Amino acid sequence: MDKKPNKLSTALKSFWFYSSASILVSLAIAIFFYRLKFSGGLSENSTDWSNFGSYMGGVFGPLVSFVTLLAVLKTVYMQRELLDVQKHEFNQLLKLQRIDSLKQEEQLALAKSEANRAKVLAYQTSILNLIESYSNEFRMDANEMFAAAEKAASGQFSILEGMNAESKYRALCDKSRKTVADLKLLALELSIAEFSDVSEVRDKFAPRLLQILGDDETTD
Repeated sequence: MDKKPNKLSTALKSFWFYSSASILVSLAIAIFFYRLKFSGGLSENSTDWSNFGSYMGGVFGPLVSFVTLLAVLKTVYMQRELLDVQKHEFNQLLKLQRIDSLKQEEQLALAKSEANRAKVLAYQTSILNLIESYSNEFRMDANEMFAAAEKAASGQFSILEGMNAESKYRALCDKSRKTVADLKLLALELSIAEFSDVSEVRDKFAPRLLQILGDDETTD
């Protein structure tokens, strides 16, 4: 931005230098031809000086006006060129700002996506931990029911009572084992699934978890 005004100033100075030099050369040539035509010393007659002034004015008036016009046109041209350069640089600056703005928006979107992803993973982990906790409880129930069935089959009860008790405990054991299997399957699906939002995890797996637990309670 600073180089262009310096260039403008240098060009104008160069123009005025050559213009002044041209005027001085023209002045010398005009005086030479005037002296060549009207030889002699300095006149003491005011009329001669008036005629000489008219001659010089007639020669240099249009010349100076023409040089001044050229200077004005050159200044306007270079200022227009400067404005074009400034406009181009301003457009480039706007383009860079637009690119920076897009990059910032992409970074914000990426950060938001990462934060949401971390939130989803945390929610998935909490559900997996809950499923694991329920699985451990039902596994313990299954082991207890299996031990009770074995005890019932050992002959500590009458034959009829033993058969009924063994059948009941084995049914409860099988139910608990089925619940554990269902919970493991649900945990597997949850661990490999991809979600974009916590609500998707909740809407898909919370009802299924409640259904598994509810099915276990209804069969008690």
